[in-house]
This record gives sequence, C-alpha cells and structure tokens, in this order.
Amino acid sequence: MNFFIDQLFIQQDHSEGGLPLVGRHMIERIDLETGEKLPPSVNQKILEGSFSTKLTIRCDGTRVRVEGNPSRWQRIDNLFGLQSIDECVEIYNHVLAFYNLPPFTKNTRFSHRQTKDGKPSSLVGNGAEITLIDWTKNHEVGKGREPSFIRGLSSMQIGRGRKPKLYPDGNTCNWGEASTWMMTKLYNKATEFKRHLLKAQRKKIGVEPHVLEYITSLIDYCESVGVVREEHSFRQTLLKRHNLQFYGIVTEQDFYQHLQDIENAMKTINISHDEHQSIAHQLIASGAVDTLRKANVTMSYFSMWQHGTDLRNILSQSNFYVHKARLKTIGIDIAQQFDVSRMCPTLKRSEVIEVKPLRVPDWYKMPVVAESNILPFRAYA
Repeated sequence: MNFFIDQLFIQQDHSEGGLPLVGRHMIERIDLETGEKLPPSVNQKILEGSFSTKLTIRCDGTRVRVEGNPSRWQRIDNLFGLQSIDECVEIYNHVLAFYNLPPFTKNTRFSHRQTKDGKPSSLVGNGAEITLIDWTKNHEVGKGREPSFIRGLSSMQIGRGRKPKLYPDGNTCNWGEASTWMMTKLYNKATEFKRHLLKAQRKKIGVEPHVLEYITSLIDYCESVGVVREEHSFRQTLLKRHNLQFYGIVTEQDFYQHLQDIENAMKTINISHDEHQSIAHQLIASGAVDTLRKANVTMSYFSMWQHGTDLRNILSQSNFYVHKARLKTIGIDIAQQFDVSRMCPTLKRSEVIEVKPLRVPDWYKMPVVAESNILPFRAYA
C-alpha cells in the first residue's frame, strides 16, 4: 500500500497514579462544595530535537500523553516515513524514559467502561490508546502536473459525501477539514518544502549549508517527477467507532480498508494535463515575429477575427497578408471563417495523467529509529 505514518497522538492511563508531573506549569484544583482536592491540571511541554523537530508531552500524575510526528522527529524531512506503529511508539517511549515516565504498552484485552444512564457503552483497554493517527503516501504524477491532478480530483466528493475544498493556489485540496471523524488531503509536496524552507531561512539561525543542500535536492527531485502527497487523518470519533484505538490489538492492515477514498476516486475519473500558450507567445516561439510588440499587434487582429470580423474590410491588402502569413506559421488561417468547433488555438498539449507510486531515490536517508533515539533533545517551552 506504500502508506506510512505521518502523525501520532497516543496516551495511557495509570490508575495507581504517583507519576512525575510533566508540563510547563500546573494548576491545583479544589472542589468548592466538598473541599476535596481534585487531580491537578497540567498543560503540555514542547520538546525540540534536531532540525527544529518538535513533540509535545504531558503527564498529570495518572495520564501520559505524547503528540507529534514520529516520522519527522530528529530528521531533516519526512518525504518517506515509518510504516509501523511499533516503530513510532519506540521513539515516544525513548522520550518518556528521559522524564522517568512508564512506556506505552500494548493492549492485551479490553472491556466495557461503566457509563452514565442513557449513554452508549464504550470500550477501555489495559494499554495505550491512539487518539489520532495520520497515514500518508506519495504519488508521482509527472513534472508540472501536480496542480492539474489536484484540481481534477477536487471536482469530486469522496467517501460519504465529503465535499472538497480547493485552496486558491491550486496546490492543496482538503476533504472534511473540520471533521471530528476524518480529514483527507492532497497537496503539492515540492511547494510545501519551499514554504517550510522559506520560513526556516527567515529565522535568525537560518539554515545550515548541508541541510539547505539536502532540502534543495529533495525539492528538485519532487519537481522533476511531480510529487503529490495523499494524507488521511483519523480522528478520535472514527477510531472509536471502528475500535482502532487499541495499540497492540489493532494492526496496520486494519487501517487500510479506510484509506481507499482517493484510490476509488482515481478509478472513476481520467485527469488530463493541458498546456496553454497565448497566440503572441506562439508567434514568437515559431519565429514568425522577432518582437513582442509585433506579436501583440497580430494577436489583436486574431482576436477580432475570432469574434467574426472580416479583416479584409479593415486592413489593406498588403497588411492583411502580413498578418495572415504570421498566423499561418502556427496553424491559423484568417482567410477562412472562424469555427470554434474545429480549433483550440491556445491549447498546445493535453495528456491523461498517469499516476505511479513515488520511487525512493538512492541518496534518500530513510528513517532509522535507533538513530532518532540517540540524538539529544530539550524542552522548548
């Protein structure tokens, strides 16, 4: 399936309590009616690793929670990432050990949780619970064809009537952006790399030369083959509805049946990539004229002819044949009446986009959990 994990939020409750408090600050709470001391409220601590990567961690004494992108942690990029949940949890457990917190453990059983009257029953396990997970993969669509591919799929609803939202630049499309169930996303990976690189370059510390060289190579590679990233973000409502929250019981394959919306959409539509060029630029490219001014003059007469004007009535005979000769070099004959059904003078090429899984280049540095776990990190905030 070529999917890997792009983001993972996971937590585990320890009913016996007594765990170290981890966060930025804590708020003590007391029940004003009974005077009973309530569990403290602890906010999250942000950790920063190499290459400006971040995770968040929190423990209020009983619940341990980590949020972040394990495939990106301590790495320059995440064009390709970790394919198993176990690898992601191994990275998180290394961080927990630094704060003397117990590791996330696999569920071996689950049972029904006691709920209030009138509320539906829910399940609770004896291990870690996944509250959000993003699955992603890369498509190779061809150089310069990313916007055409994204715009083509943005014309379709996917899943159960999830409507598309195409961003104005045409490089991103979301389905179910504000959903508590699931969000699906397509975006131009090279464009995303450029945005993050520009943001990093604006910082005081800038970008180290070897990092800049590697990111530039990634951008060049993504642009050369046309990389579109497909992402599926599974929110807590969907995870609980399909019992996908139990780490250790659920497998990677259990998620795959829910990752078919984009694949199914691609099976029902042929997306073409069209290349357009103005009449003026076609005239220059063909050598019919040597200046843009001459090209624009001829293009203006072409527009008049296109709207039904007989140019013989407004041009001298010699001038008419000058513009006729120029336009003939790009396949337009203004001596004939314009027929829109027989020509599309600005369309240079139209090709059906072929979609392939993205190949991993030989020079690409794949994620290695052991390497991520030996690199230092610090509390950021």
